[in-house]
Amino acid sequence: MSRRIVVVAALAILAGAPARAAAPANPSAAPASGAGPARLKSVTLHIFNRVFTGFHDKVVAVPNREYRVGDTEFTFRVARFEPDFTLDLKTHRVTSRSGEPRNPAFEVIVSRKGAPHDTCWAFFNMPPHYGIREELAFVATRIEFTNRPVLASSDSIAMRIEPREGAAR
Repeated sequence: MSRRIVVVAALAILAGAPARAAAPANPSAAPASGAGPARLKSVTLHIFNRVFTGFHDKVVAVPNREYRVGDTEFTFRVARFEPDFTLDLKTHRVTSRSGEPRNPAFEVIVSRKGAPHDTCWAFFNMPPHYGIREELAFVATRIEFTNRPVLASSDSIAMRIEPREGAAR
């Protein structure tokens, strides 16, 4: 078993979720042959706060566009999409094993009062997790592509988030 697979499995276990690949909303819909790597159109992100545990915000985000987090002084943008996230344990470098959305992850850059504040990762089908200094956590529950079927989470965390959802911005 490669170190990369072990890291993804370990992240899932630490987060309390089983390590599994994302499934398309329509399982019979396969990617078009020759479609190339998955290209992100938008991602539905749910945002949580470490201090204010009742806080929840939902944003349908497109890459590299700035969004405000609720009525806070924080903004964020989705800076990077890795369709098949993996982390090399030796170099600590994040890459993608393939262009297929098997373990989708999104690098999120958070700013506070306009200044860069933090960088974190939002994963699909995994509960929110906070880094040592992170105040916000992000969960991806729906992914739209320009060249693939939509991925909609059926994970238990998504089922618990859904009743709390307000209107998407």
